[in-house]
Amino acid sequence: MHCLPIPEDAFNALKLPPSRAEEELRREFAIFLVQEGLLGPSQARTIADMDRLAFQALLARRQVAWGGSPEEAIDDMQAARAAVLPERRCTRSGVVARPALA
Repeated sequence: MHCLPIPEDAFNALKLPPSRAEEELRREFAIFLVQEGLLGPSQARTIADMDRLAFQALLARRQVAWGGSPEEAIDDMQAARAAVLPERRCTRSGVVARPALA
């Protein structure tokens, strides 16, 4: 792992609570790297310490093109669907049943 030294006075001047500073700096640096085309999203998200969907959502909120492949877009759609739709299960009659929504 590599560390980027930040002068103490610059770190103290950040308008972030110290407890959030490292997390926010990692995310901002990762966004910058993708935006400048210096690193792809899959590597940048490891710097941001975020899962793929969360990092892509962050890039979208910042209007940063992430340049994903069609396969990645399909994977993301399927993951989003699975997160939103209740699990389906088959009954003996072959009818698909969904649990009732609370």
